[in-house]
Amino acid sequence: MRPDITLVHPLFMAKDPVERRLMTPYFPLGLMYLAAVLWERGYQVELFDCTFRQDYTEFEDYMRRKRPPVVGITSLITIRRHALILAEIAHRYGATVILGGPDPTGLPERYLGYRGSQGEFPVDIVVFDEGELTIQELADHLFGRPEAPRDLREIPGLRLRGANGQVIATAPRPFIKDLDALPFPARDLVDLEDYRRAWRKAHGYWPLSIINTRGCPYACTWCQKAVFGRTHRARSPANSAEEMRHLKEVYQPDFLRVVDDITGVNPKWVLQWRDEVLARDAVIPFECLTRVNLASEEMLAALKEISCRRIYFGAESGSQKVLNAMKKGTKVQQIYEAAARCRRLGIETYFFMMVGYPGEELEDLEQSVRLLRETLPDRFSTTIAYPLPGTPFYEQVRDRLMFDSEWNIDWDYTAQNRLLFRREKYDTRFYRWVIRWFQKEWEDARLHAGWRPPFLRRLRIRIGLWVARRMVRLLARWPSQPLVRFHPAEGR
Repeated sequence: MRPDITLVHPLFMAKDPVERRLMTPYFPLGLMYLAAVLWERGYQVELFDCTFRQDYTEFEDYMRRKRPPVVGITSLITIRRHALILAEIAHRYGATVILGGPDPTGLPERYLGYRGSQGEFPVDIVVFDEGELTIQELADHLFGRPEAPRDLREIPGLRLRGANGQVIATAPRPFIKDLDALPFPARDLVDLEDYRRAWRKAHGYWPLSIINTRGCPYACTWCQKAVFGRTHRARSPANSAEEMRHLKEVYQPDFLRVVDDITGVNPKWVLQWRDEVLARDAVIPFECLTRVNLASEEMLAALKEISCRRIYFGAESGSQKVLNAMKKGTKVQQIYEAAARCRRLGIETYFFMMVGYPGEELEDLEQSVRLLRETLPDRFSTTIAYPLPGTPFYEQVRDRLMFDSEWNIDWDYTAQNRLLFRREKYDTRFYRWVIRWFQKEWEDARLHAGWRPPFLRRLRIRIGLWVARRMVRLLARWPSQPLVRFHPAEGR
């Protein structure tokens, strides 16, 4: 059967060495929400998931066979190239091509003005911000339903290309207030077995993902808040718990990943969620992300009651000066306290650390090392600060950017950023050694805490720490090149 609308997830594991090594693929939850609301509205919807596909030719073959009249593609800056190639293919087969997601929301004019290999505009429409309500009205218009707006410009939440190439912005679409009104994501539109096999082969278990809240009210300078904005809207605890019960009964996942930007902005919500999950026997082991200033004993205990196994914290730095520069809104002491509470409750901790933020000095990095050694998170990763378009950090270093425009920021794959900008002091080589230094300091602290790996591994850690400490101090004094190539850490 020919679908009315095909939604496309353009992440190719086969084209991404980091993703293949990590092997942690998650379902395209946003597209599943769009598919669910379109299905409820009576449209035939298919989801073309590129995750386990090998090449663009598979999508070309799909378009040749199915010829859907409308194709919607989500895009992030890290998969922009794939999204645009797929848009060209869809355009070639006569589809109306719609782009949405964080990157098109941040740079709609670039997507609408992009010319493909034949000089044509493959992208017809950009859905700006949150998409569930907009895609319904847009579909009604494109398929000529009588209740639909007669002119695209009457539909809020769109960016269109005008006759002379200028971008036309329709009225802003208000954010969805009643998230309970949305159906559960259409997970049955993807091949669950592909994900199950990949996860169990690589990790011995398989997870699903769920989102309970949308948006983040905090204002970290490096964080790009496209789509959900700096709002905070929550489903009811009962609605979330009911989805968990459904997942447990229908799909039997081993684990759940709560993909909210922040869990626990409203602590009372977490307590009510715990009660609703327990009342439905909907407990599934899970992980989530929160902030150290929100990690109270009461909230963490409630999460532990419903089998929270791991919490991700954006610790970022052990230097209060750096946290203040980022407008992080947290205290170093709060990082220590959150880690201690999690340890007492038996919840694993994962820290996201960041280095290379403007103004950071060697003394600040030494404070981050002290933080890692003394809090001893179960795992952590370190990223070198990289400015994304539309953020205060980006504006702060705009005059030092080494490319013509935001559109020239590009990735070869999802965990690699090519962005270059001029720095006052340290270079790429220095920061690469800093990352090694952090890792070896953490491993050495684990040895002191009682970890006993094989002798040769202990020896390598000790030697590696000795080398890293000396290289960092040497390079901190060594004249450096003013260009830095940035690589965001895995998992960001």
